[in-house]
Amino acid sequence: MNSNRTLLHILLVITFISAGLSAVVYLMMGAMLPMVQNYYAANPSVLPEQFSTAMERMMEVPRTYYIGCALLYALEVLGAAFMWTLRPSGFHCYTLARLLLIIVPLLFLGRGFVGIGDIMFAILFIFIYWSLMRQLGAFNKKEEDATQEDDNQ
Repeated sequence: MNSNRTLLHILLVITFISAGLSAVVYLMMGAMLPMVQNYYAANPSVLPEQFSTAMERMMEVPRTYYIGCALLYALEVLGAAFMWTLRPSGFHCYTLARLLLIIVPLLFLGRGFVGIGDIMFAILFIFIYWSLMRQLGAFNKKEEDATQEDDNQ
């Protein structure tokens, strides 16, 4: 049982790092997008030609996409923090955020921007987290109720 908790914590640290960095990057993109658009419009020859197409596509994406993704990654970090203490709501937050992070790019960018690898990793991590949380007894109502009764006394 202790090895399961260690594995859970290792995976949660990976989630903290990846989702935390993604939240910061997307938040900065959302915050800086108007400034980048203005600068690039005033100086279109700043970037080499191979980068200009990518930059134009990036600037066409609505600001709400970047801010929405930042919030979803923050929700993923929150879910991981709750899972650290074996709270089932953490698994649900994490799962909701992961699934929405697959759906949101479909809505804003189209099918070409969601890779099968993204979907596979999301399913893999959701399954591993579910399995570890179940093995550690996080989903047992009796344990949750007993913990709450202990807190009340």
